[in-house]
Amino acid sequence: MTAQPRIGSVWARRIPDYPQHDRDFRVTGVFTKGDVTYVEVEDLETGSPSRGLLEYMLDYAEPLTGDDGTAY
Repeated sequence: MTAQPRIGSVWARRIPDYPQHDRDFRVTGVFTKGDVTYVEVEDLETGSPSRGLLEYMLDYAEPLTGDDGTAY
């Protein structure tokens, strides 16, 4: 993970040797409960929402855009 996610940013998740798990997603929410941070995302291809622990959701992920839509 190279950066903290911000709502509206778009990320690409690419897992080496497991292309079936590759996906692009937009961050729709970031929240903390106790000492644990969660991320809510929307899959850009299917529109499916999902939620998970920050460190798991962003494993192998790189930001494609910032929260303002600017490409990296």
